Amino acid sequence: MNSFFQHKDINLFFRKIGSGSQVIIAFHGFTKSSEDYLMFEKFTRDKYTLYAIDLFYHGKTTFNSKIWKSFTKPQLKEIFKAFLKHIKVEHFQVLGYSMGGRLALFMTEQFPDCISKTFLLAPDGLKINFWNWLVTSTRTGKGIYGLTISNPGLVYGISNTGQKLNLFPSTMNKFLDINFKTKGMRLRVYRVWQLYKNITVKQNDLKKIIIKNNIQLELVIGHKDPVVSPKIVKDFHKLVSKNSNLHAIKAGHDLFKPHVLKYLAEHVF
Repeated sequence: MNSFFQHKDINLFFRKIGSGSQVIIAFHGFTKSSEDYLMFEKFTRDKYTLYAIDLFYHGKTTFNSKIWKSFTKPQLKEIFKAFLKHIKVEHFQVLGYSMGGRLALFMTEQFPDCISKTFLLAPDGLKINFWNWLVTSTRTGKGIYGLTISNPGLVYGISNTGQKLNLFPSTMNKFLDINFKTKGMRLRVYRVWQLYKNITVKQNDLKKIIIKNNIQLELVIGHKDPVVSPKIVKDFHKLVSKNSNLHAIKAGHDLFKPHVLKYLAEHVF
């Protein structure tokens, strides 16, 4: 079932997938959409009901971007609180892939009494991204990024220099190759980063929330992920090891391939 949820000037598109008794709120990755989670229906439909949401600047969700330039935590919580009321759900699990991981972490922080389990697939948000901080929080970074939208060679030059000085990881250019392919993608990266720049969670604070509320975590990472560092996910697992399971799969950043989905069906869900 496909539907829209209206909140103020936000028209949030979502898909209801499956008919199981356990509810999962699912968030997709950058350049993706809720359609990705249709791949999960075969192995989750009897056990779970997924509410997969099209995130802002993605899919069919629309909103006034001139008003909503950067969400505050109370603003974003208000939106999802109203959504949960709309679908009549009080207790649920949450799932986030890549960029959607930031939203899953946010939901875990903001609705800990309602969440029993969090699934994080190659999640963004466990550590502040240098480029994200530079572009959204400094005048210099905003100016540089404005130039790179039309001239991506500039950011590759900065990346190459930073890697030589050991300031940036060796996977930086792979990240750029994936996310900076076209002018439209570069502009969307900026807008998305700007929108969520205040939506961050400190790992130690998250640890306290997870332990206090006995929230279970399933952490999944590709062993050669060029976008989300496997080490960051592994380090977070160590921090909350009593409440989490770590799955390192032979894959890159794309975790929606057949062999990964097969693993998820057999070992995660």
